[in-house]
Amino acid sequence: MKALIVDDVEMNRELLAIHLEGIALVTFAESGEQALGMVEEALQKGGNFDLICLDISMPGMDGHETLKNIRSLEAAHPGSVAKVFMVTASSSPDDMIEALMSGGCDDYLTKPVMHQSFQELLRKHGLESCNS
Repeated sequence: MKALIVDDVEMNRELLAIHLEGIALVTFAESGEQALGMVEEALQKGGNFDLICLDISMPGMDGHETLKNIRSLEAAHPGSVAKVFMVTASSSPDDMIEALMSGGCDDYLTKPVMHQSFQELLRKHGLESCNS
């Protein structure tokens, strides 16, 4: 499995990567803009990430806007849609509703992310058996 972790805080990126150890080839982005470039490059090469873990609160382009742009890029490449988990410190119902209903994310996790919860989401979305 190929995973992209997008978070402006290095420690958060590293902690999420631990949950994917041994099951994914992990790439990191520090901003929404950087993530868009990486997704666009992957799509142009005929692939995409299997999973994108996307922080909501980032300077510049936030996670909601980043996700909308990712989905627009994917729309031009049918069959190349990544699973997206919004990962945030915010437990606001408004953030959750926006992410799940209007942003096109597949699931939502609140920091700190617990290993068992993360693994359950991977299973739920059929990602635990993706090969890297």
